Amino acid sequence: CSSDLKEAFFIRFRRWWRGVNIFQKAYIFLPINDDNHWSLVIICVPDEEDESGPIILHLDSLGLHCSRSIFHNIKSLLIHEWKYLKEDNGALDIPMPDRVWKFLPRRIDEKIITVPRQTNDYDCGLFVLYYMERFIKEAPYRFKRQHLSMFGKNWFKPQEASSLRGKIKSILQEKFRKAPSGENSIWKPVCLSANAQMDKSRDQVNIS
Repeated sequence: CSSDLKEAFFIRFRRWWRGVNIFQKAYIFLPINDDNHWSLVIICVPDEEDESGPIILHLDSLGLHCSRSIFHNIKSLLIHEWKYLKEDNGALDIPMPDRVWKFLPRRIDEKIITVPRQTNDYDCGLFVLYYMERFIKEAPYRFKRQHLSMFGKNWFKPQEASSLRGKIKSILQEKFRKAPSGENSIWKPVCLSANAQMDKSRDQVNIS
């Protein structure tokens, strides 16, 4: 892939966070989808007192995705953004030491995270959601290397992540139950999945 193509891809990709300095954020969550499987990347940005650079974490409930390739792509993305900000703005409010920011490409760390594994072939999306939920609840204000101990095979029980299916189902059923009826209702279903059936006589959706 030529440098021009990489630059064009980066310009299109950064529209997602246009107007936002991602290096000012403590955490950036990137769900990864490839080959019908979901995994999660968490970019942890250090604070001004930390001499280390950003840490890229990869959490995969089946270990199917190539972490090396993902790390390469995410690191390349961060370096492109770093170059863009340096060229576009001379002085930036970056929450990390100047000596770290100056040599950022050499200070980005990577870590494959050991996490609880799903026990079937279809709960990867639920695990990604649950990884984010647990991390948001338990992570410190700014992540440091010593906080890696929060993870592990026993971080939570696999059935806790799988149980999100029932919770999401209950939320959707409650939303549909409380939704106003009528032609102008935003909750009026248009397209149903294979697991949803329409009761046309009552204009309701039963999700199984």
